[in-house]
Amino acid sequence: MQQYFRIIGSARYLPSQCITADDLDHRLALEAGWTARQTGVLRRYQAAETENGATMSRDVITRALANASRSLSEIDLLMDASLTVQQPIPCNAALIQEALGPEAAGIPAIDVHASCLSFLAALQMVNGAFAAQSAKCAIIVCAETPLRGVNWNEPESACLMGDGAVAVILEAIEPTHAFALKIQTFAEGAHLCECPGGGHRLPPYAYTADRRHLYQFHMDGKAVHKMASRKLPPMVESVLRDAGCTLDELDVIPHQASGPAIEFIARRLGIPRNKLHATISDHGNLVAAGMPYVLHEVRQQRPKGSRVMLLGTAAG
Repeated sequence: MQQYFRIIGSARYLPSQCITADDLDHRLALEAGWTARQTGVLRRYQAAETENGATMSRDVITRALANASRSLSEIDLLMDASLTVQQPIPCNAALIQEALGPEAAGIPAIDVHASCLSFLAALQMVNGAFAAQSAKCAIIVCAETPLRGVNWNEPESACLMGDGAVAVILEAIEPTHAFALKIQTFAEGAHLCECPGGGHRLPPYAYTADRRHLYQFHMDGKAVHKMASRKLPPMVESVLRDAGCTLDELDVIPHQASGPAIEFIARRLGIPRNKLHATISDHGNLVAAGMPYVLHEVRQQRPKGSRVMLLGTAAG
């Protein structure tokens, strides 16, 4: 596969309300220090009641465009790559276009939903659009508010989450080097992380108080780790072969799932510590926004042209 894009701008956003690990220990009557030990998250941020995916996207897209020295009039593809869905229809991207105002009218606006790996899936789609010459400049935005859907009776997952957003501006280029990307789905893990309620299988109007947990996020963390330990190593080896490089040559940005999960994957794959980028302690699990959130930081730190590996697991 060839890479037909380059990143020309990015921006990220965290809400103002900070929730610390100590706050959650107190709120949930947990042993002092439990949240920090179990999740590796010291602080996360929660969106205000007046904020939603569209408003956060508008703000972060505006700043990403400024970073790229581009305007909305130069954008010909708007892609939302978030897990959190604002409403069943229309898609998140249409609501984002509405929030951006008249200048965004007419831009094709679509959603890509691959859970926590949505940004990777969106990158593949943008790369294809650029290769087909159906677009020249695109926005990928991830705006997540998972704290509105957690089950506080399951602190293992609830204490991980944080709200936030990131936008990336991409420009079409002539391919100059290999772009290795692989996404695999294994149905044996389809129900390890899920929120059963809210769709047509268990619609919102079927909600009752005793079914509340079915409309909230559930995760079997141990099973996810066990499955990842089997599936990720051969996949990473395959991607490295396709890209013609080794881990030592790459900055590795893992999905910011949890502190223990990142440490486990780093040991399992042998990722050099000076090449691993993990910032989950400062913001929590931002779902699909996690990897591009860290990518923004790496763009500020590393020389232009540095090679990066994005790596993670997702619900399903």
